Amino acid sequence: MSAQILPGKPFAGSVVNILLPHASQFRAHEKRFAEFEELTGIKAVYNYVPYAQVRDKIAAEAVAGSSNYDVVCYQDSWGPSLSLYLEPIDAWLARDGVDMNSYPQAYKLGSEIGGKVFGLPIRGHPQMLFYRKDLLAEAGVEPPATWEDLVTAAKAVQDKSGVSGLAMYYGKGNGQQNLFLWLNYLWGKGGDLFTPDFTETRFTEPVAIEATQMYLDLLLKHKVAAPGSVQFAEDDAVNSVAQGKSAMVMVWWWVYSVLTSDKSTLKADQIGFAPMPKFAGGSPVSYALSLPFAVSALSKQKDAAWEFMKWVSRPELEQACVIDKSNPDTSDIVVTHTASFLDPKVNDANFGLHRVAAQSLEGSRIMPQLKEWPQIGTTLENTISDLATGAKPVKDGLDEAARDIDRILRRAGYRKG
Repeated sequence: MSAQILPGKPFAGSVVNILLPHASQFRAHEKRFAEFEELTGIKAVYNYVPYAQVRDKIAAEAVAGSSNYDVVCYQDSWGPSLSLYLEPIDAWLARDGVDMNSYPQAYKLGSEIGGKVFGLPIRGHPQMLFYRKDLLAEAGVEPPATWEDLVTAAKAVQDKSGVSGLAMYYGKGNGQQNLFLWLNYLWGKGGDLFTPDFTETRFTEPVAIEATQMYLDLLLKHKVAAPGSVQFAEDDAVNSVAQGKSAMVMVWWWVYSVLTSDKSTLKADQIGFAPMPKFAGGSPVSYALSLPFAVSALSKQKDAAWEFMKWVSRPELEQACVIDKSNPDTSDIVVTHTASFLDPKVNDANFGLHRVAAQSLEGSRIMPQLKEWPQIGTTLENTISDLATGAKPVKDGLDEAARDIDRILRRAGYRKG
């Protein structure tokens, strides 16, 4: 059970304004706002802005000293640069018995900044492998469980059907999307981006070079990635599968609804899903992303905002939302509590997607929690894109990126000398 709402409606009459991006999950919340108001006397109002504008909107409101929003939804990797504008919630967590261990590790980490908890992960996305069940069956291969199996399966499908084995996304200028799968290879091989204190880069170590080469070789050596992958963004890769041009794609779990929608050329029974691959003999590891809700440091009604946070983060609420398929506009799959991923009713309503997604979240990690990450991430994104063209050796490209990032770390005070 979730934390208890304070009795006696001490904040009745308050209006809590929440800033967040559009999502059917949030529209499902709105359908149930009357329940929250009856329980607390507090009125909740969702204020939507396009996802691409959320971070700038939070920062602009904060710089202006505005108290227009009491709760904000942010992407975990933005946390370090926004933490001055967010209210730590550790004292509330302790008072009301909210257990952050009820979330998968990656989501828990994404809510922490500098050893303090600032948010509750209301929205989150594990990565999953989606595949054409019919094409893999015709080729006589099982859904790949390892990165080695991925190459074998993709080659078999191509040879049998002529359809590209998988769609990748190595293009740049897309919010660092080409790092998402690269990190799986890097971490899975035992490599990393930095030392724990961020004083040294580690992605030029031999194991990192090997992992990067394997990531790129899906396109360059094995030629099992769709030719357009060198420039693809995530959407392009997903559409390649949806239009029958590729057999597999590794991407966020919410894409399942795209691949099985009316806009897809495929039927729902053609699409299967599996956990993200791992290296043979290795432990599961993948990148996961979360979008916590946080109380604004400038809010004039923080206690009322916290009451809303407790209500909206309840596992009972998220389970009710993902089980309810009565309206396409509010139908969603997103849950963030471990118990919800494993809940039988949730899985019965969603073809077992959540149970498989939970496997992808085992050992999952997040982007480095650095204020300078946007600049660093762009440097790495450009590097991966350039390397995907085969224009230069992997080691040379990573060494060049490391020199640029070392300068960023030095200016930020992490690296000396």
